[in-house]
Amino acid sequence: MIRRLWIQRALLLTLIRRQYQLRYRQSFVGFVWALLPALGTVGVGAVLFDRVIGVDTGRTPYGVFALAALVPWTFFANSISMGVPSVISASSMVTRLAFPRAVLPLAAVGLSVIDFGVVGVAFVGVALLTGEGLPLTAFWAPLLLLIELPLVCGVVLLGSALNVFARDIKLGVPLLVQFWLILTPVMYPLNSVPAGIKSWYMANPMTGLVESFRMVLVRGEPPTIELLLPAAIGAVVMTFIGLWYFSVIEPRFADAI
Repeated sequence: MIRRLWIQRALLLTLIRRQYQLRYRQSFVGFVWALLPALGTVGVGAVLFDRVIGVDTGRTPYGVFALAALVPWTFFANSISMGVPSVISASSMVTRLAFPRAVLPLAAVGLSVIDFGVVGVAFVGVALLTGEGLPLTAFWAPLLLLIELPLVCGVVLLGSALNVFARDIKLGVPLLVQFWLILTPVMYPLNSVPAGIKSWYMANPMTGLVESFRMVLVRGEPPTIELLLPAAIGAVVMTFIGLWYFSVIEPRFADAI
């Protein structure tokens, strides 16, 4: 499959460009739509976790603390939301044209990279406005994205393939994303998680990625192997599972649709 995708890389780029045009260029507020969910999440978190529960974010303002974690989370959540229904949404292409169907969910991932950039720029702006600034360790962010990218691709490939045969999966994606958000230390610090369940949290590869982004963007510390290793292992496992299942089940797409 990887070889076929490389041969059809021009098609993948074309689909990303087309989705970009449909999503942003015909929208009145454009890139703001990529930012509004993140800002809304920060607002809810500020009320619930900062004001009511009173989580300890140290000297870092809660908005900067939460937005740093939403940089990778927005990319992850948007990729799943757009990528899982992508094959069904392009059913006319799937049934009439011969091409590697994996370009459909991967195009959604490519488009979500734009959201990553938008939220990243917003974080830099908020950090500068609040006087927090941007530490030198921020150069780690692109490297962390290279770990998150295969993880996201694996999850989206698996989810989009399953959705062809079980359409309820598309309906359950918003619930899954919200549940995954709760179980990931995005709106609260990892050190607030009870020690008895912290090992289960670390089994979630997004935990290590979110906490690593927060370390390099806010605390000025490089990521640790304890955080990156579970994330890297999860990325490798999900990439293998996603590629394997999608390639096995892809010949049956046209009949199922």
